[in-house]
Amino acid sequence: MFNTEHLQEKWQPVLEHPDLPEIKDPYRRAVTTVILENQEKAMSEDREFLGEATPANATGANIANWDPILISLVRRAMPSLIAYDICGVQPMTGPTGLIFAMKARYTSQAGNEALFNEANTAFAMQKAGGTATQVGADVVSAITTTNYSVQHGMTTTTAEGLGNAYTPTVNAFAEMAFSIEKSTVTARSRALKAEYTMELAQDLKAIHGLDAETELANILSAEILAEINREVIRTIYITSKNGAQTNVTTAGTFDLDTDSGGRWSVEKFKGLMFSMERDANVIARDTRRGKGNILICSADVASAMTMAGLLDYQSALQDNLNVDSTGNTFAGVLNGRLKVYVDPYANMGVPYTGSGASANQYYCVGYKGTSPYDAGLFYCPYVPLQMVRAVGENS
Repeated sequence: MFNTEHLQEKWQPVLEHPDLPEIKDPYRRAVTTVILENQEKAMSEDREFLGEATPANATGANIANWDPILISLVRRAMPSLIAYDICGVQPMTGPTGLIFAMKARYTSQAGNEALFNEANTAFAMQKAGGTATQVGADVVSAITTTNYSVQHGMTTTTAEGLGNAYTPTVNAFAEMAFSIEKSTVTARSRALKAEYTMELAQDLKAIHGLDAETELANILSAEILAEINREVIRTIYITSKNGAQTNVTTAGTFDLDTDSGGRWSVEKFKGLMFSMERDANVIARDTRRGKGNILICSADVASAMTMAGLLDYQSALQDNLNVDSTGNTFAGVLNGRLKVYVDPYANMGVPYTGSGASANQYYCVGYKGTSPYDAGLFYCPYVPLQMVRAVGENS
């Protein structure tokens, strides 16, 4: 993944094609380069396999016809997948691969995980400090009756004696280590087919000037790539936890009328924003990676944030952004921090359980770090598209 400079030089004419949108993100450009290389290798292997098993002028020659179509589809579609924005993307160079993560540990590789919970002030010292005592009388309605204990650092004399060869067990350094965790990833497949007759191809070419194979290839490819997008979104929905758990009438549901405490619409919408911030804080507390910075929501929720003046859709990075569930899914930045994405298929196929247009409106808060390896969900593409052609007596 880190040796893509020569591949980017190879694929530069495709990556910088004037008729296609520019890929500004360097990591997205590097991932697209690896996927294009995987696509070319897969097509070359298919061509060699079918060329050896069939006569010249047979099906093997038709594989070459798909090369420019598939390369164009991969270049146009892969950089636009929503996976880059809401989860980590790690391309594979083979049908199987591994995802790695490094964890800090106390004492040894099998020790408890460090840098996750509150730091243990006693781990890097030897002499324990005294138990903290309360000064003065108890305050009214004290938060807790348990006193905190704190461990202080050791003296310079004690620290200089660490590692003494004569008393290695008494004056031993506190030790830390790290472990490499891995998870196996296997490429999975989706398959579609389309049939047409020679008469259909001839009529389509003569009347409309269209090539039947190219049009069917575009339809099948667009469907597969759309399914990949929806798989990412629905996986997030399924694996997510219910939010809005505190100060609400019904846990998991934020009611604008009863839970927001607002007198009119804007105040109610700001109460909803506070609920989103609370859920973002829960992510920071549970993961210790950072507050939630991604919001996937229905169009009405994004519109509510816009009307309250909280959603900035005049971003300097992307102009003319708006809440439109039929177009761009990126709606803007909320409170200068939360990136808002509108799910264009929100509530489709889901029966309304409440009354009015506000029923079944939702939001999902997530976290994605600055690094593509800092995420809660990973998408690992291999070969996006493979096409073969067969001739049968039926069509």
